[in-house]
Amino acid sequence: MLQLYFHPSSPYTHRVQIALAYKGLEFEKIYVALEKLENRKRPFLAINPYGKVPVLKDGDFILSESVAILRYLEEKYPDTPKMFPSDLETKAILNQMAGQCETEFCFPGSILYFAKRFVPEEKWDLKRMKDSSKKIQKHLAILNQKLEGKEFLTENKFGFLEVLYAPFLANIGYMEVELSENVKSWIDRVLEQGFVKEGLKKDS
Repeated sequence: MLQLYFHPSSPYTHRVQIALAYKGLEFEKIYVALEKLENRKRPFLAINPYGKVPVLKDGDFILSESVAILRYLEEKYPDTPKMFPSDLETKAILNQMAGQCETEFCFPGSILYFAKRFVPEEKWDLKRMKDSSKKIQKHLAILNQKLEGKEFLTENKFGFLEVLYAPFLANIGYMEVELSENVKSWIDRVLEQGFVKEGLKKDS
């Protein structure tokens, strides 16, 4: 059985959990106590020397980094619901948008989320946080155009991009941005999916 090393506060863990739920794959969850720095100790570092979750173990095969794990699951289990399109050009655009998701939304979103959740307000880097919000707002304006007349970003159906975005969309309230109707409706559609709700559960 697949094993997932996880922590419930990690949005990157939630990506993998959403994908596993979407594909209907059974897996065992192994809790890594980041609050006790277990990720910096020898047993876990033997699995991932970078000390980060998630990590997927499939028999003797071990893989880290959420995007790599999602791509592995897609190819390893071709008879499960698809996250990726089959058309070459559509897939190329998806990969382009996945990179933009990471750099223009998820990374600046993580800056705001981490600061507001775990850093005392008097220690906030206000300029960095303001710049992050501006970057996210610009990205959402571009997404608004791409979502015009559509329910989802790729082939008008839930897929890989929604899996990438979903855990960060769940924390959109931390990002200090205004949402257009297209983007707000898309966020609502993504977060109301049953497998997204399942993947976002923070149980240990």
